Amino acid sequence: MTFSVLLSVLLFLVALKLSAFFSGSETGFYRVSTLQLTLQKQRGDTVAGRLFYFVAHPERFVATTLVGNNVSNYLTTLAIGLIVGAVWQDGAGGNEIVATLLLTPVIFIFGELIPKSLYYRAPMSLLRAGSLRFNICYYLFLPISFPLIRLSRFVSNFGQSDKRPLEVVFGRTRLYGVLEAGQREGLLTELQRNLAENLMQVANQPVGQSAISASSIHGISESASIDDAVAVASATDASHVLMRPDGEPNHWSSVVRIADMLTSELAPRLVKQSLPVFDAATPRLEVLAALFRDYSPFAAVTENGEIVGIIRRQTLVSELFRVVRPASTELESLLFAGSHSESGQQ
Repeated sequence: MTFSVLLSVLLFLVALKLSAFFSGSETGFYRVSTLQLTLQKQRGDTVAGRLFYFVAHPERFVATTLVGNNVSNYLTTLAIGLIVGAVWQDGAGGNEIVATLLLTPVIFIFGELIPKSLYYRAPMSLLRAGSLRFNICYYLFLPISFPLIRLSRFVSNFGQSDKRPLEVVFGRTRLYGVLEAGQREGLLTELQRNLAENLMQVANQPVGQSAISASSIHGISESASIDDAVAVASATDASHVLMRPDGEPNHWSSVVRIADMLTSELAPRLVKQSLPVFDAATPRLEVLAALFRDYSPFAAVTENGEIVGIIRRQTLVSELFRVVRPASTELESLLFAGSHSESGQQ
């Protein structure tokens, strides 16, 4: 009888350890840094690669932990029944209930609460220590978990159209978590993290929100002389001057670089460059990429085919990357050039 009791107790301890392992692993996989795993995997770390596989295939991880928890619960119940049957041969039914009630706190504390707390605090180290065991359990439980994996994929595909908006929301939340993890692990500075977060927030916003009204711009007409262009550039302290066709006061369609004009000694209309044109609904990041690609400092913003404003490349840089600029930027000079000229005349 003593030998059977020892075997039953041993079975109970094994079941308790399995419960602690799968419960802790479940918490650890949700807490582990995906960024850290990815970097370790790229360095050739096989353990990180093994863990990353389950992070990249959550349905396999969930199915394995689900089967593992059920196996541990079954073994725990079986062990308690064997212990009670070996110790108390008479009235085992009532004693088994009492034993179950007495051991439930033990199972909860050592099989659930403590493991989850430990894996929550140190997910990477504990997952690495148990990665081989979890991988063995995955293949061992695969005949049982495989239908669950297929069912999970079927349900995911069946509701894919309704799920996409949620994936976008949770994808961004997960990305914020990756940025935080990168800063925490020393891979990103606070400035780099802020730049990335701000880029996600404003990159898809329409460029029309950043454009300056065409009626507020101070420039020259295409028939203006070199002296006229130099005068405007001096008044606005700008290296470029916007140009418009004669008789169209708000139709800013080109820009002249003062240095090119003075070097060539040609009239502004002969060295002008046409402005790129973007619809007001175009995302800011797309416009910024196009301006850098075309080496253009300005672009015209249109609505319904009409030019309604001007956007400056440096303005987009400042908004997308939170670059602090002095108050006397060229764009502000363009905006307020008219008022400066009037005050000077007075």
